[in-house]
Amino acid sequence: MDLIKIVSCLEDGNIIHCGGNIRDTYHELSERAEELNLQAAMVYLVSPMPLKAGLLEIMRAHEPGAQEKLTITEIMTAIASIERETWVFMDHFEDLTGKAAGKYLWLHTNGRVNYMAGLTGTFRGEVQSFYSTFRKLNPSRCLDGDSIDVSVTVMALISVFASLCYLRVGLEYGLLATSAIWFALIVFRTINYIVR
Repeated sequence: MDLIKIVSCLEDGNIIHCGGNIRDTYHELSERAEELNLQAAMVYLVSPMPLKAGLLEIMRAHEPGAQEKLTITEIMTAIASIERETWVFMDHFEDLTGKAAGKYLWLHTNGRVNYMAGLTGTFRGEVQSFYSTFRKLNPSRCLDGDSIDVSVTVMALISVFASLCYLRVGLEYGLLATSAIWFALIVFRTINYIVR
């Protein structure tokens, strides 16, 4: 990935990389922080969940001895009061729940926290407000609200085609039409299992 483009995007807001992880990007930026003159504290989260663990990691980038006994609200208030900018790199954006996404979004709007997230699947609908703050690094690979998932339609068409082929063979040899429908359902179920 183009590190200069990523730094520029992170200075402006949140970015998301669809279809891959961003751990290597985090390590490259950490190694080249002096060369690129980066002032932001950088944190890597394998997953944004559980929420409290993620928030503690963000806080520990500034205060290494932060206590675990703090509540989520206290941690968020402490992070929002930090003057230095924080860049949070997180993989598995699809693991986010609506409540956790709201907390991370609050930190972005009320604090100096920007995110780079890796998305490898589809996310929950209640995360959409947080997802909408992200700029997509590779829009063609992102499946979001503007995209249409046609996998079920394609599986249904393949099943119908398979049933028609089976029906034709069945009629030539005297088999019942119900066996063709049964076969189509098995094909659909099998394709659905493989895709998911």
